[in-house]
Amino acid sequence: MSSNRVKDWRPKREDWGEFIDVIVWVGPSPVISQWEVERALKKLCASGVIRTFRAHEDGIEFIPAKEWTTDFDTGGVYLNWEDLQRHQVGLQRKPPPEPTGKQPRIRALLAEMFPKGVPDPAHCPRKTLKADLLRRDPSLNPLDEATLKSAIDAHNSSLS
Repeated sequence: MSSNRVKDWRPKREDWGEFIDVIVWVGPSPVISQWEVERALKKLCASGVIRTFRAHEDGIEFIPAKEWTTDFDTGGVYLNWEDLQRHQVGLQRKPPPEPTGKQPRIRALLAEMFPKGVPDPAHCPRKTLKADLLRRDPSLNPLDEATLKSAIDAHNSSLS
């Protein structure tokens, strides 16, 4: 048994959140991915500012901060809510980056052409759309499929 294990102490459930639940609470969003949330949480835990423990059948084991620098299964790992709230600055969602390159110009053209959103490819073939965009703004050449798809997705999601 590890020296970090405490057999008879049981934390109050409301003071602790399971690691996966904390990720959901912080929440992946269009601005921050689940992977980024998880990485930020692990970084805070590794800094020692968030108390953590792992639940076992025979008790709990506090997790030393240095263990967070290694890769381990976070199932059954709990984080202290009070510590999380005190240090939530490290978990704040970043504002979305300003679009650069061709994206703003493509989105402006799409807004003119499709104010209610770009239809799916069956109703608006992408080759035809790409040719129309290049005709309207030749400086977009070359325009690859990934850039066009990203601009369409951003335009359509901004309308919902």
